[in-house]
Amino acid sequence: MIRILLVDDSALMRQVLRELLSENPDFQIIGEANNGQAGCEKNLALAPDLVIMDLDMPMLDGVAATARMMAERPVPVFVFSASADSPLGFKALSAGASDVLRKPDIDKLNDKAFKSSFFEKIQAVVAAASRARGPRAALNKPVNALTASPKAVVIGASTGGPVAVRQLLAALPADFPLGIALVQHLEDGFDEGYARWLDEACPLEVRLAGAASWQFQAGTVIVAPVNRHLVVTGNRLSLDDGPKVQNQKPSVDVLFRSAAAAFGPGVLGVLLTGMGRDGADGCKEIVASGGHTLVQDQESSAIFGMPKAAIELGGASEILSLASLANRLAVLARSRGNGSL
Repeated sequence: MIRILLVDDSALMRQVLRELLSENPDFQIIGEANNGQAGCEKNLALAPDLVIMDLDMPMLDGVAATARMMAERPVPVFVFSASADSPLGFKALSAGASDVLRKPDIDKLNDKAFKSSFFEKIQAVVAAASRARGPRAALNKPVNALTASPKAVVIGASTGGPVAVRQLLAALPADFPLGIALVQHLEDGFDEGYARWLDEACPLEVRLAGAASWQFQAGTVIVAPVNRHLVVTGNRLSLDDGPKVQNQKPSVDVLFRSAAAAFGPGVLGVLLTGMGRDGADGCKEIVASGGHTLVQDQESSAIFGMPKAAIELGGASEILSLASLANRLAVLARSRGNGSL
């Protein structure tokens, strides 16, 4: 049973959420608060497993309340707000929120697909926070040698990815010598704010891919927009409106496979936290083409699904903690493919 605290200044929305969550027998509403300050007090008094948090509230907004909860009694905070795709939503992630989701119109809350996704996200956030540490997934001997000088970096992430990607990019040096392409699974409307949020935090230039094709450029990160695949052709990136892959669009697999085909042993792939298995097949193809992959480890992943799938397929050249990834990526990016790294 997942014990949930609702923090929202709208009595109507709290009622709607009560009715919605009551449809799942695994959820129990144990308390409600109509502002962030009261929410913090009830987090201490009731010890919920999860807080569903609005952002625009009196007395203490959702960002400040999230930060206070992380200091007083850390708890998974799931931001559910009409402002989730604004700068406030990304500030909440920086403050410690586990995930953010924009409130749809009330009449869409009963949509079967929305409810299924909403429930799945809640369960994933709680599972990530409370899971017992199990044994690491089996891995063949890591392939640490490079056979060619790297030419480009491709990164994929899903649930838990926004914060992980930001930490990774912020730790890279300003003179990072390769261009980077990024696929992050996002909700509609989040892509522009996400690219700006990353750009503010890291020394590299971060841009959202547009209609024109983009060339890989040193020190530049190109982000796939929502509902378009990012594809590598030659040394250029372009958008593709093809069908979903692994139920995802943009798809990490599409980016990784096209990069493997374009660059062969010259591609560095990085697969971070996320649900499902998107990116696993792409990692395997990068390794098969002679490229090199860095996969986030279980201990530092919010959700170990995607990295675990890549490891089990033999698609992980190295398994590293999030804290170690930036330094390793920077070293590899400057290598000459002499097999010594």
